Amino acid sequence: MKKASFRDREIVVDILCQAFVDVLIPNSINYVVKNSGNRQKRIKALMEYQFDMSILYGTIFLSENNKGCILYLDNAKFSLKRIILELKLVLTCIGIENTFKVLKREKLLKNFHPKENFVHLWLMAIVPESQGTGIGTQLLKESLEYYKNKLIYVETTTPENRTFYTQNDFVIFHETFKLDYPLYFLTKV
Repeated sequence: MKKASFRDREIVVDILCQAFVDVLIPNSINYVVKNSGNRQKRIKALMEYQFDMSILYGTIFLSENNKGCILYLDNAKFSLKRIILELKLVLTCIGIENTFKVLKREKLLKNFHPKENFVHLWLMAIVPESQGTGIGTQLLKESLEYYKNKLIYVETTTPENRTFYTQNDFVIFHETFKLDYPLYFLTKV
């Protein structure tokens, strides 16, 4: 595992796009991405936003073979740069007409954020042909070592991901079905 830098942006965005572009089930990504227009372009805009936010306000780790990545947020403070990134996301991915729907989702998520300081495991991805090979487990374990003794928080939408996190010592503390898909909220110390 290696810590990513801005020079790794294209690699990380490509991993994220490959992992999520063909996932069409109801989930957080598909809830945010506007349905009309070029899906690939909108997914790429979302992944660029997530990379930029994580490189500015967290940490990104890459597997040694550049087949997987994990993005954390640990200091997503309010700033002019953040406002610019969010406006760009609205225009290139969400669409103005979906903004209130996405803001409602964000409010729901924040209601279940831990009250104490935490690190947000924001997104994890393995390219499709390498999924199930152990890259994700290794990446998760090594990146958690970086945040040793910190409260780690993650939300996920699929039973498979929920199982993956619980097998890696995360604990579910809340579930909700208020959106078009299930949301599982987990933590690990």
